[in-house]
Amino acid sequence: MKTKSLFLVALMLLIGGTTMAQDYAFRVLTAKGNNTASKNAIRVGSKLNNSDVIVMEEGGYLGLLHTNGQTVELRTKGTYKVNELASNLKASNGSSLTARYANYVVSELTTSAEEASGDNRYKHMQKTGAVKRAGLKKITILQESKVKMLGDKMEIEWFVYEDLANINPKDVREYRVVLTDLRNKELYSEVTKETSYVIDFSRPELKDQTTILYRVEVADEDKKNINSDNQVIAKEKEDAAKKEIREQLDQIGDDTALGHLIKAQYLEETGYYAEAAMAYKAAISLAPDVETYKILYDSFTERATMSEKAIIEHNKTKNPATNE
Repeated sequence: MKTKSLFLVALMLLIGGTTMAQDYAFRVLTAKGNNTASKNAIRVGSKLNNSDVIVMEEGGYLGLLHTNGQTVELRTKGTYKVNELASNLKASNGSSLTARYANYVVSELTTSAEEASGDNRYKHMQKTGAVKRAGLKKITILQESKVKMLGDKMEIEWFVYEDLANINPKDVREYRVVLTDLRNKELYSEVTKETSYVIDFSRPELKDQTTILYRVEVADEDKKNINSDNQVIAKEKEDAAKKEIREQLDQIGDDTALGHLIKAQYLEETGYYAEAAMAYKAAISLAPDVETYKILYDSFTERATMSEKAIIEHNKTKNPATNE
């Protein structure tokens, strides 16, 4: 993809080097704590040989990628022989796609660590400007104006833009999510105290729908006419291309934090940004103490313009006259 060409060049160089010389067993994708391999500190991007012995400290964490594309997570204090970790893998579960997107994670993190530090980390990454939106509204949706989705569930998120709404977001007690068909006939609505909501197409009201409209409005009786624009969610029709994407998604990662991270990378590259965000957050929820997952998610929302800060900054860049 054009928007990620710089990333892919770096990725292919990394993969090329990996393919030419498989002189190691595992590559470290994520790490937490002062863990060692044969007395050497383990960092993101480290290579582990079959002869290495890993010593995990209390509270440590490691996410490892084997050369055959399989992943391993270590969470428990103790000593691990790398050759035993490798021998316990099932040969049939290897995936070149997993290796590809897992190495992309390494490429992002190791490049960032080398080029920046402190608050400036990860600022070198190119912004894709991937998400198309109409601009800031009283309630602004983080997802793009029209979302295409592979699965049955889609999490939407939003924020109250105080400059337009003229209220303090902290004073909002409840929001109402309203879902309609394309003729604007209400399918159902639901009230929530959160600033996010999961739309589930398997619900009886939605199971026969392929495309819906939704909006978010403040439900408080004393705060009227504070709402978002109508947004669109469309379920992708099954065709050869979509079938291939679904099959590839099933091949990569697994139901671990590391697995969801790899799926997130794949979904981002294939253009399913809302579902990529869900995969990043699934990784964070499974390993909440591992900073790597939060770093990668924040980087994603910045380059895809899917965070409150990124959306406001993007709007000011497009409309300089609004800058104070």
